[in-house]
Amino acid sequence: MISRPDLPRWLSALLAVAAGLLIGLGQPPMGLWPATMVGLALFTWLLARRRKRGAAGLGFLAGLAMNTLTISWISVLGVPVAIALILFMSLWYALAAIVISRVIRLPLWPVWVAATWVATEFASGNVPFGGFSWTRLAFTTTDQPLAGFLPYVGAAGVSFLVALLSQLLLTLTTRRRWLQAGSAVVATFVVGGLLLFVPPPPAEQSVTTAIVQPNVNRHEYGTAAYPRAVTNNALSSTVMALAQARTSGQHVDFVLWPESSTDHDPYLDPTARRQVELSAQLATVPILVGAVTLPEAPPDSRQTSGIWWDPVHGPGDVYHKRNLVPFGEWIPFRDVLLPRLPILQQIGRQSIAGETPGVIRTPVAAHPSLTIGNVICFELAYDDTVYDTVRHGGRVLVSQSNENTYAGTFQISQQFNMNRIRAKELRREVVVSTLNSVSGIVDARGGVGDLTDEYTGAARIVEAPLRYRETAAVTVGPIISRVALALSVGAFGWALVAGRRSARAGKLGTTNS
Repeated sequence: MISRPDLPRWLSALLAVAAGLLIGLGQPPMGLWPATMVGLALFTWLLARRRKRGAAGLGFLAGLAMNTLTISWISVLGVPVAIALILFMSLWYALAAIVISRVIRLPLWPVWVAATWVATEFASGNVPFGGFSWTRLAFTTTDQPLAGFLPYVGAAGVSFLVALLSQLLLTLTTRRRWLQAGSAVVATFVVGGLLLFVPPPPAEQSVTTAIVQPNVNRHEYGTAAYPRAVTNNALSSTVMALAQARTSGQHVDFVLWPESSTDHDPYLDPTARRQVELSAQLATVPILVGAVTLPEAPPDSRQTSGIWWDPVHGPGDVYHKRNLVPFGEWIPFRDVLLPRLPILQQIGRQSIAGETPGVIRTPVAAHPSLTIGNVICFELAYDDTVYDTVRHGGRVLVSQSNENTYAGTFQISQQFNMNRIRAKELRREVVVSTLNSVSGIVDARGGVGDLTDEYTGAARIVEAPLRYRETAAVTVGPIISRVALALSVGAFGWALVAGRRSARAGKLGTTNS
């Protein structure tokens, strides 16, 4: 049992806000990962000997502080949108607090608390409307020793380790079994640090990619001319990339354009098609085009797609984005909400999610059977979507993003950090192309170099090894998420039953006396 003195309500509330801020400080761009562990320990300590309602209130306050710090960038879509998302995501903290306040009364409570955090991440990343899994504990570990475990236990397993070690640190304050707890923390960090030195499997082949960052003409943003201008910029940056390659004597296998590099469907729009075809013909190699496509049904819908466009044969394999941003790309209960909330009209056509894994057949001259794993923007936060790219044969990962809406906010560094996490986790290079944010390549160790700057048109020529082995994370990570959910539910039920038995025994003892 955790020992905690009685605290005034105002002080408890203040400490809950502090705990939330500390947890959030580990996320990019702050990156203060020790603060996250301290915040998790403080969060648990505050919940000792709390009733459920009090625990929920403190959890909600901590969630408000954490989410306001980390995801208030969503306010670019409107302040009401930010308020709604922050309030909703804070409810998950309230729920976690209720569970933690009960399970800390059980033997082995650090394990149950850690499982609760992973279960909360899993649930909030799926419910409702596909979830919002943006600020996971694992995303704080990019530049610290625990990242060494990513290829072996995945993001879910590393989130578990962050939460577990923070609880073990809390036990040090109780002066009970401090030697064992301290030794476990130190040993885990040492092992994780050593795992960082394990090299990725060797690659005998590689592909050379021209990364295109088109940039946005700010004076045209929001006008009818904007979509054409972006595609024209992509064409110009493609020419720039080719000039760089030919000047340096490099052979380019394919060109990578970002998400929404053409907002007009190049299958249907003659002008957009000519722009893409001209770009591919000038490049003399295929282009992976980020495009908005219009399906035949349902009416007034769209898809966010990656299209493999060959200079000779035209459009080939295509991938449609699977994880869509609710109230950003699609409107749940559209027929009910749209008439009542006119601001939602800004979203435009209803996006339709793809149904197949993000793997595209991408034959190039040097590699006729090449397959690429494609992840589009928001999908980086979703384990199964990312893991599917390697499960189905993706040899190198490409990450296409728009991000123009969020330029200059925390979102940019947070999303690029996910690229680094995924590269470490899968031991595969990730080639990143954005509209006007940060583009470049992340190596299999999560290292980066020669990145582009925001608000600029740019091009980079990068060489990416082709990897064939799956890491254990692809198999183990999803299992850990689901086991953690079962453990937290089971521990919560155990705690409730034990609490009722204890209360019943207390009443009997009072009656007998």
